[in-house]
Amino acid sequence: MNRAVSARLLARARAVPILKKLSLFQGLVEDELLKVLGMCKATQLAAGERLFEQGEAGASLYILLAGRMEIIVAGKGVVHVMGPGEVVGEIGLVCSRFRRTAAARALEDCVLLHLYADIFHETVKSHPRLGYVIMRNVAHTLAQRLVERNQSTDEG
Repeated sequence: MNRAVSARLLARARAVPILKKLSLFQGLVEDELLKVLGMCKATQLAAGERLFEQGEAGASLYILLAGRMEIIVAGKGVVHVMGPGEVVGEIGLVCSRFRRTAAARALEDCVLLHLYADIFHETVKSHPRLGYVIMRNVAHTLAQRLVERNQSTDEG
């Protein structure tokens, strides 16, 4: 085995424990987490750089591994500050016909994993359990946000 292959395998082995802690991947086993890593592309942003704009097409999600990002909604301003382990863009994984509902901007230098919907959907054809678990977790996250938003609307 050459050095480049060894380095990639070591990096993937280090990333698995990080993914295990994320609610998005709760219920997946190590082999499935390695498959998820294989579907992702690493992305880096400098402080101040925009990840995406509200209203643009979005057929992917991002997992923040390092740094902090702010989520901005037109007319409301900053609605959330993300830290490592949080996910943004889940709707793009579920349904790519929707546009981004917010903008995302790096507050610090950030490292993210980028998961494209088309790659995800193609992979889960041959690994349906992986797709089911991730989609169940995405649905839970989106439902939780909806409940919280509705409760804050009722109180306000």
